[in-house]
Amino acid sequence: MDGVKVGLVINSVMRDVRDKMVVDLLKSALVTPVVTSKVDDREVKKKKRKYQKKRVLNEDEPKPDPYWLDTFFGFAPEEAEKVPSWGHCGVLSPLLANIVLDELDRWLEGKMKEIYVPSKSDVIWNSPEGEAEQGNTSWPEFVPTSGPDKTRKMDFIRYGGHVLIGVRGPRADAATLRKQLIEFCDQKFMIKLDNECLPIEHITKGIMFLDHVLCRRVVYPTLRYTATGGKIISEKGVGTLLSVTASLKQCIRQFRKLSFLKGDRDPDPQPCFRMFHATQAHTNAQMNKFLSTMVEWYRFADNRKKIVNFCSYIIRGSLAKLYAAKYKLRSRAKVYKIGARNLGRPLKEKKGQSPEYQNLLRMGLAESIDGLQYTRMSLVPETDYTPFPGNWRPDHVKALLEYIKLADPKTLEEQQSCIREQGLIIPQDYISMLVWNYKKNSLPMDHLSLAKSDESVVGNQHLLASSNQDDTSKEEENDARINEAQM
Repeated sequence: MDGVKVGLVINSVMRDVRDKMVVDLLKSALVTPVVTSKVDDREVKKKKRKYQKKRVLNEDEPKPDPYWLDTFFGFAPEEAEKVPSWGHCGVLSPLLANIVLDELDRWLEGKMKEIYVPSKSDVIWNSPEGEAEQGNTSWPEFVPTSGPDKTRKMDFIRYGGHVLIGVRGPRADAATLRKQLIEFCDQKFMIKLDNECLPIEHITKGIMFLDHVLCRRVVYPTLRYTATGGKIISEKGVGTLLSVTASLKQCIRQFRKLSFLKGDRDPDPQPCFRMFHATQAHTNAQMNKFLSTMVEWYRFADNRKKIVNFCSYIIRGSLAKLYAAKYKLRSRAKVYKIGARNLGRPLKEKKGQSPEYQNLLRMGLAESIDGLQYTRMSLVPETDYTPFPGNWRPDHVKALLEYIKLADPKTLEEQQSCIREQGLIIPQDYISMLVWNYKKNSLPMDHLSLAKSDESVVGNQHLLASSNQDDTSKEEENDARINEAQM
């Protein structure tokens, strides 16, 4: 990932891209050297003094990331800290790296099929499709530990230039696969690897990957199944579960790197003074977005509730110290007393508990402040144990594939032929028919509308005349009755 081999990248791109202009543009971006100019320290100091006020962005200058997103990027694991930057490609460099390493993914997928050897004694993985034909299917994650033979299986996950390969079988299979992988990288990518770059560790020791620890747990469940004759049999079994646990040590290290806390054994939250000049509503909203992102980051961790609740505790303590310094409340206890546990009440002028503020909030005259999320462990969602589909694709890949399919002229021809066969009318044809009928029938319709309007005018005149006659007769009757009453 450090050095770029232009020929390797161009050959990988040309496997699917046939446009010569695109290929030449990528080649020139990779070959052209990047010229960097040194900046004098005195100029930097002068700029710092000059631009202490709010800076106006230029037209071509990108908008900076919001605080919550910048904080989450700083929370990135060790594998994501190094991002490739090849020539003038810029943000396209990670995409080009994935295109180059796509051949490695295909090679590993082929090895998965070679290594897979099913066993009838296992509960799962006893068919090539991964479906259970016999045994207990109520607990698909359960794998029994006893039995003469076991299913041999291999799987992998890659993040950038980091690859984690899992082998279910003897250590000899993992050593053979490592030797083949070293030879493949040497031939295809011209990269020299050794055994130290690809260590083999047993699952019981725990493997760290993307700030998560993968390990194995032994469980003793009671297996119930229906025997012949409809009799339900219960047996005590021994099995293993693959456990994915978020590393609390790595979480503390990342928070310390972002200056949110200090100390290891007893972490003490530190105020985030970057949000000192922001309002309470804006600060809480930024931290809620950060916490929502952290909830998704630890979605598959077994200790999701515990780790997210710890993150919420650090963020809440950091904001409480910030508000205590900003509004001169001296302690976090006073901040929680006025602003509540989730800091959802206003702290300005200490009116968080006043009934006048609640009335203004109901009338919409006061700014509503969202409290912090996940202040209690019960509010954190459960771990997501839904099985991951084998043919999963990201949403942006699905959108791109659908766009490519719709842009293909064959797809348009197939849709038109299907519409003709079923006797349907597309919306464009229907609108054109409406417009044509309107133009064709507009003149006679205008004459008819004029005739109808004349008839309505005459009818209205007759109605007015009859109503006037009725009014005069009623007035005469009323005068006659008054005269009789006077008599």
